Amino acid sequence: MTEVAEDQLRARQRKDTVGDDETPVRVRIRRIKAAIGNAWHELLKSRTATIGAAMIACLLIVVFFAQSLATHNPIKSNYRERVAGISSEHIMGTDKFGRDIYSRVIIGGQRTILMSVAAVILGMSIGIPIGIMSGFFGGRVDSIVMRITDGFLAFPGLLLYLLIITVAREWKLHGFWNDAILVFALGIAFWPEVARLSRGAALVEAKKEYVEAARCMGERSFWIAMGQILPNCVSPLIINATVRLGFMILIIAALSYLGLGTPPPEPDWGSDLRAAQDHMESHPLIAVFPGLAICFSVLAFNLFGDGLRDILDPRLTER
Repeated sequence: MTEVAEDQLRARQRKDTVGDDETPVRVRIRRIKAAIGNAWHELLKSRTATIGAAMIACLLIVVFFAQSLATHNPIKSNYRERVAGISSEHIMGTDKFGRDIYSRVIIGGQRTILMSVAAVILGMSIGIPIGIMSGFFGGRVDSIVMRITDGFLAFPGLLLYLLIITVAREWKLHGFWNDAILVFALGIAFWPEVARLSRGAALVEAKKEYVEAARCMGERSFWIAMGQILPNCVSPLIINATVRLGFMILIIAALSYLGLGTPPPEPDWGSDLRAAQDHMESHPLIAVFPGLAICFSVLAFNLFGDGLRDILDPRLTER
């Protein structure tokens, strides 16, 4: 068969596959829709992922509609209603300053979840490019990058958080900038783990045939790494990020409990738990609701992450 005949045969095959009225853009959109449909079908088949997704949906409602859901000003004190029980006016009672616990849980949840998401995004934005490029190039580049990563991992995570936050406290930042410093500390402590995970996935993908084919076609190394290898490493990174969100919520609450997170009187789950210590025996509900909010959020992301692992990891599916 001549080259002309082969080209005509390929053209007919593409025409039969794509269709007369479908452009390459439409074909790509159709494939994306099919992939989303398959992912949604697999998600519904996993009971763990479905429960986690429903719980996360509740958290998203809190994040986007917190101001509407809150019934009182979470900062305003009312000493006439100190440590009031559950009532129609205060469905979760009030704390020792007379502030509505329900409103503080809602607004504090919005702040905590947004900070956790921002910290994970920051850590992945730093760690993924470093890990992918390190695994792709290998050799001396990989050795230098991994030694730097090992240096960051040598610091205990909590110690690194405390170091950055303590230094930043000297600047006496408040509001948005205080939250930004906390997000920065969490993201900096998180990126080495992401870098090692993405490097391991890149080392496997770099040995596959499509990478060699891209090199033979003269593609740039950066494009091969970020445009070809990275999309094939997404699954473990998504799973890790989902589970890490729950861990970030715990860390933010712990730092606030220690007095190193969101400063009072701003609503925060950790600082509210600390403030409830003095009334644990007489009014335990003051601590119960912030604690339940933390448990609910962490459980939601852990369940969803476990469900995604079952869906996206083919080795578990084969078992």
